Amino acid sequence: MRHWKNVSIALFAALLLAVPAFAGVCDTYDDGSLRPATDPNPDVACGGPGFTPPGEVPQGGGSLTTLFASDNQFAGNTFDVVATTAMTITGFDVNLVTGSSTTIAIYWRPGTSVGFQDSSAGWTLLGTDTVTPGGQDVPTFVNIGGLALTPGNTYGFYVDLQSYPSTSMRYTNGGPNTYSNADLSITTQFGKGDPAFTGGSFFPRQWNGTIYYDIVDFEYPLIQEIPTLSKAGVAALLALLAVAAVFVLRRR
Repeated sequence: MRHWKNVSIALFAALLLAVPAFAGVCDTYDDGSLRPATDPNPDVACGGPGFTPPGEVPQGGGSLTTLFASDNQFAGNTFDVVATTAMTITGFDVNLVTGSSTTIAIYWRPGTSVGFQDSSAGWTLLGTDTVTPGGQDVPTFVNIGGLALTPGNTYGFYVDLQSYPSTSMRYTNGGPNTYSNADLSITTQFGKGDPAFTGGSFFPRQWNGTIYYDIVDFEYPLIQEIPTLSKAGVAALLALLAVAAVFVLRRR
């Protein structure tokens, strides 16, 4: 009898030692709140599929302006943009002569705009917006965005005044000039006539405008470091309980 009693005590002690060993970090965040079933832990030890990449999270907005000091005008401009960090464009400012409500279209293409300003081939329409011109050398906001820029890649842009000649797009002679901040650079290229693409091209001309953007970054889920049983831990615990039950039954 003493033998079986000693075995039972040993098994119970082993069970207590095994629980922390099989524990996993599974079900709470840093703020102490419970992790819901809709947000499972990716850790394999907690029953998840393994590592999953973190998601993109907005880190705040920024903007870059070329200039608003115009000395020329027609119906559009082309320019190139290079981002130094991951971002999403959220809007633009343009320079318009005072006039009636007008429609702006913005196109983009991968790579430079240079050499492609006279054909619509390879361009994608980012969007259109109807605006009321703010007047010469006063920014007019254009609510067109949603394009994600990858760091180091060049993107060509074409801003077109679809409603010409209800108003005119103002720009500046000279260039090409590059305007930059810590997040991106804008290199001015052509002035454009009407209609889009097939209208005249004038080089060099400096787009008067602003690009607004949101910086995006990667964020990992924050998890509280407290032990809770993982699937593997539960399986091991059940196995130990089964062995203990066998010894108890054999004692009887």
